[in-house]
Amino acid sequence: MLTARIKIVGTHTNPVDTTTYGLVYLDSDKVTGAPSKGFESTSYPEEEGEHIIPKTVDAAFDYKVKFFIRATSLKDANTLIKEFNAALYTTAQGSDVKTYSQVEFYNDYKRHKIVGYPQPIAEATDFWRDMRNQLNDVVVVEWTIRVNKPSLCDFAVSTSNT
Repeated sequence: MLTARIKIVGTHTNPVDTTTYGLVYLDSDKVTGAPSKGFESTSYPEEEGEHIIPKTVDAAFDYKVKFFIRATSLKDANTLIKEFNAALYTTAQGSDVKTYSQVEFYNDYKRHKIVGYPQPIAEATDFWRDMRNQLNDVVVVEWTIRVNKPSLCDFAVSTSNT
């Protein structure tokens, strides 16, 4: 089984295995580095091509992770998703405003460390429930992390750094 770990800043001091939340890592984006913002350019109708300023910086991006929800006889998939989403944010007493915590996602298989702000899991890509209660729920979800500062990510994490 492929492993992945999550550190929710302010909740965990060290990364915990995703299976702690009932999330079994399946796949993630195939990025090998942060995208760039692109070059600033100017073009004129009377000239071929364009003029560029060959300077740029890394751009913000979304990183998507696919999980299988490991439901148990005690907790169904909906409960596990609800509990995971609730761990990602805090609310002030008497308020509906959610303040999301920064997360560090460690993809041990691809040796990526992705740092950003999570979006809650709100939709399943695959969902199957056994009406005879012979099997637990079978649910596959995608989780998105918005990387707002790409310099915090590491796309070549050695096993000694994790």
